[in-house]
Amino acid sequence: MVTRFKFLLIVVLSLSFVMPVFSFQPSGRVLSLDGVDDYAVLPFEEHGYLFPKKTREFTVEMWFYPKSEPTNHGENSIIFTQQVYFGLSANRAECKSDASQLCCYGGAYLEGEDTHGVSFFYAPIERNRWNYVAIIYKDSTFGFAYNNRIKRKSKFGLMDRVSVEDRGHIKDFFVGGYAQERVRTIRFHGDIDAIRFSRTARYDLPDLPWFEEPFDPPDYFLSDRDTLALWNFDEREGETRFQDESKKERVLIGMNGASISSALAVSPDSTSLTTTWGQIKSRSR
Repeated sequence: MVTRFKFLLIVVLSLSFVMPVFSFQPSGRVLSLDGVDDYAVLPFEEHGYLFPKKTREFTVEMWFYPKSEPTNHGENSIIFTQQVYFGLSANRAECKSDASQLCCYGGAYLEGEDTHGVSFFYAPIERNRWNYVAIIYKDSTFGFAYNNRIKRKSKFGLMDRVSVEDRGHIKDFFVGGYAQERVRTIRFHGDIDAIRFSRTARYDLPDLPWFEEPFDPPDYFLSDRDTLALWNFDEREGETRFQDESKKERVLIGMNGASISSALAVSPDSTSLTTTWGQIKSRSR
């Protein structure tokens, strides 16, 4: 019995060293979306694209708490979308996730001199918990991070920048869903703590394609010289206009009830190994 306990303790300690641990709690308020009819929008006619032409290096990242998921095969819910997009998918097999997890996807519209296309990923995320996702792009290489893991895809030879042309996707920047209903998409139901767009690759990617490495996500997004847009959603409760903290000062507008609310705490019933170790580990950033 003692031997078995020692073995389990060694396994737990080994996992804590292999994968970074975190226990995220929002520092302020959040954008709350009911999944029925509300959304937020940044009109293209007024603000254009978030990334300017010939942007060859960028990071897009977010902290979010999903409260429900698509249930019909082939159905997706939109978290946000423009040149880069994130959402939830009902096709759990794409993520290799189990019944206790949700399936998140993300992608970017890319182009080169004579070609264009989309690079995307699927990743399992946790229920009843705050999750982090990011897309990192540099040197024609697409990478992504989800919670405490990071990967990269093989390098592209032809597509080397983010797209600023209309390829049939929506031009406005939408959060939570489109203004009009679209086939096989539903609105996102949950909370968003922060969204940041940067004109630099903020995190190093693994050397080998598809090789997963540990990752330590940032607790809080700050605005600096490389920040193109940052919404921390820290306005007073009930506010429907959300200030961009970058120099661009774009105001994201909540529609049909999309507004600021108090942050949702992590449920004690969902405490996992990662969360438990994160709670007892003292750290500062």
